[in-house]
Amino acid sequence: MSPGPGPSDPLMRAALFAGRAPSLHNSQPWHWYVQAGQLELRLEPSRVLRAADPDARLAILSCGAALHHARIHLAAAGWRIDVIRLPDPDDPGLLAEVVLGEPAPADPDAVRLAGVVQRRATDRRNFSAAPVDLHRVHSVRGAICRERADLTLLRPDQVIRLGQAAEYAYQADSGAAGRRESAAWIGGDRSVGTGIPAAALPADPYRLGLAEPARLMRRAGTALIAESHHRAAVFAVLSTAGEGRFDWLAAGQALSAGWLTATTLGIAVLPLSVVTEVAASRDLLRPLLRPPGNPQLVLRLATASDTCSPATPRLAPEAFVSRRPSADVR
Repeated sequence: MSPGPGPSDPLMRAALFAGRAPSLHNSQPWHWYVQAGQLELRLEPSRVLRAADPDARLAILSCGAALHHARIHLAAAGWRIDVIRLPDPDDPGLLAEVVLGEPAPADPDAVRLAGVVQRRATDRRNFSAAPVDLHRVHSVRGAICRERADLTLLRPDQVIRLGQAAEYAYQADSGAAGRRESAAWIGGDRSVGTGIPAAALPADPYRLGLAEPARLMRRAGTALIAESHHRAAVFAVLSTAGEGRFDWLAAGQALSAGWLTATTLGIAVLPLSVVTEVAASRDLLRPLLRPPGNPQLVLRLATASDTCSPATPRLAPEAFVSRRPSADVR
């Protein structure tokens, strides 16, 4: 009988590495199950923001980012893998299975991306910087397109429509349940290992003075768009051809690929998920897409700052990785 998964198991290491992936409000809504030769990625219902994300679209997108992290870790470590996405229609919580193959030469692109995972960060500050290099931005788009998604760069005049969508999302009120949910995920010191700590929120006193965290985040997104309109930032819409769980998972893998590529190129990425949380605001963005598609996330791309952004907390490994015993050998 082969030994079960342990600290030296490449799949266990890949699952732990994937815990660094970005997610909606740092909710980390994934759970990995490791067994001999196979890794399962499941949606963790307790970390889905039901008011802000009732269809779990952004939660599944977040899980897609974790899946991409696991993939590049294994490729960089010199393993071939098979990835089966949404393998069981009767089990919607099972998002992917990763099956370990034979050893292979380390993939140099995966090595490059895996090497910047610890440096990747969300920079919510609005800073003045040199104009972003559009050649590098197109390299980010190329990485996204290779993951079955697309990135539409917005012209300055189209940013007006983006601002309208952000304002619409800001005005949307998800009710008392949504306010309680946001308060549980945004602000404070986040000692539980999830959520966005107060130190990582915009430092502008006007934004931090807002009483409700959900409206704080929406207003911050609106203000950043307005303040960046005539500055060095480029805004873009991450989209997919279809609209469903497979597409949401693909969008997350594309986000991870694009964001890590951006990090290697000195580009700071700020996802503005609040702009796409509301269906009506997504509808305002749809006419901007070329080619036509379904908006999943808005990204602000800017030249990276020399100073580091505050780190967000992470779950303890036992909260998102579990071992399953190997099947009995008879």
